[in-house]
Amino acid sequence: MMLSFFTHTKDLLKAKAAAQGETHVWADGTTRKKVGKKWVIVRSEAPKSEARIEADVWRKGNTYFDYAMASNLGDVVDAVLTDMGIGSYNALVEKIKTGPADTTHKIYKRIVDQIREGVGTSGDKKVVLNMIGRSLVTLRDQFSAGPKTALKLKTVSKKGIEYYRYKKGEALPTLKASAIATAKRKMAKWSVTGELESSHIRGMLKTKAAKLVSGKINSKRKWIMPKKAEDIDLKYKGDSLLIRVKQMRKIEQRTRATAKVEIRIPYAFAKAFLISHVKSVRTRNSFIFRMEHSAGYRKFLQGAEA
Repeated sequence: MMLSFFTHTKDLLKAKAAAQGETHVWADGTTRKKVGKKWVIVRSEAPKSEARIEADVWRKGNTYFDYAMASNLGDVVDAVLTDMGIGSYNALVEKIKTGPADTTHKIYKRIVDQIREGVGTSGDKKVVLNMIGRSLVTLRDQFSAGPKTALKLKTVSKKGIEYYRYKKGEALPTLKASAIATAKRKMAKWSVTGELESSHIRGMLKTKAAKLVSGKINSKRKWIMPKKAEDIDLKYKGDSLLIRVKQMRKIEQRTRATAKVEIRIPYAFAKAFLISHVKSVRTRNSFIFRMEHSAGYRKFLQGAEA
C-alpha cells in the first residue's frame, strides 16, 4: 500500500518568534536585541578610566562634605578643620592623599570630640557626624596612603562580556582586605607610615610582633626609626621585615639607648614602611629590591594580592 503525505509550510512546526526588546547572546559572544525585524548589537557601557573613578569619588565625598557644612553644626566642623590647617575640601583631599594612613581617623576623632563637648541637639550632632564621616571614609578608601584593598574596574572583553578586574598600583601592591586586616591586628593600631608610639610597642608585644631586646619602655621618650641597613633585616624565605628601633637619652656629650625593640612588620605593610621611614634612597631601594625578589614575598603575594 502506498501512502501519500501532503505538507504545507503552514503545517510545519515553527519556533515562537522573539518578542520586541528581547535580548539574546549569540554564538560570537555579542548581545543582540530584537528591534523590529532585526537583531541589533547591544553596546556595553565603556569601562570607567582610573581618572573617571577618582573624579566620581571626589564628587561623592564633596557632596557629603557640603551636607555636613550646611548642617546646624557645620561651623564646628569648619573650625576643627581650620585649626588643623585644612581650609577647604580640596585641602582635605590633599591632606588625606599625602598624610599617613591614619589621617582620616585623627581628623574624625577631633571632630567627634568637639561636637560631643559642644552645644546642640542630639539629632543635629548625629547628622553632622554622619555626613562628615561618610565624606572622610569615601576619601580614605580612594586616596589614603599605605596599602589599600584592590580597586575594582568594570571591563568589557573583546566579545562584549562584562567583568571586573582589579586595578594594579605601581608604588604599592593592592591587597585583599583580609590580608590587610590580619596585618593591622599584629601592628596594634600603628599605621606603619605614621609616628611610632610606646602604646603601639606595648600592643605589639602582646601580639608577638615586637620583642623587647633591652632596657625599659618610657612613654615620654621618642622612638628612633632605623637609619642604617644594619637596623633592618629580612630573610629570603621569611614573611616579614625586621626593624630595630630604640629610645635614647642624653648623657653629658653623648647619647645612650635606654630601650631597644625589634619589630617584625608583615609584608602587607613592609613596603609602605620602607617608603615612609627610610630616608636613604639607596638603602630603601636595596631592601625593596631584595624583598620583592625573595621567595617569601612572592609566596605572600600569591595568597594576599587581589
